[in-house]
Amino acid sequence: MQTSARFPWKDEYTVGNEFIDSQHRTLLELSDLLHVAVNAGQGYRIIQNAYAALVKYTQEHFLAEERFWGTAKSKSTQQHRAVHRAIAAELADLRQEGEFGVVFCTPNELSNWVEHRLIAHFIEEDQNAYRALPRPGRKAKG
Repeated sequence: MQTSARFPWKDEYTVGNEFIDSQHRTLLELSDLLHVAVNAGQGYRIIQNAYAALVKYTQEHFLAEERFWGTAKSKSTQQHRAVHRAIAAELADLRQEGEFGVVFCTPNELSNWVEHRLIAHFIEEDQNAYRALPRPGRKAKG
């Protein structure tokens, strides 16, 4: 990934599980691609393809993460699922069918979604859920 990424991976985003962290890195990379396309005013197809890739991977990640939480016996699986649905709906709202065709978000709207919803989700819900998982030799928190 380029070093001047708009949404670079930071250690503070780490959940503690390489599978989840790897998928989170990919979400940020796809968000970067969309940001570059929207910010540069690239053509509809390029923006649409970047957006579609982010939507598809977000859906795949959320399903995989929900399976992980369920298998790991997380007490927050249902709550997590609801948060995922809300975040996915907000992502869907970044692309709208307008009177004059499809309209995509502005770079600022995308940045706000990534920083205040996606990354915040990594730091808040995902990290807390991972820390609360039952571990051998200790009782589950929460």
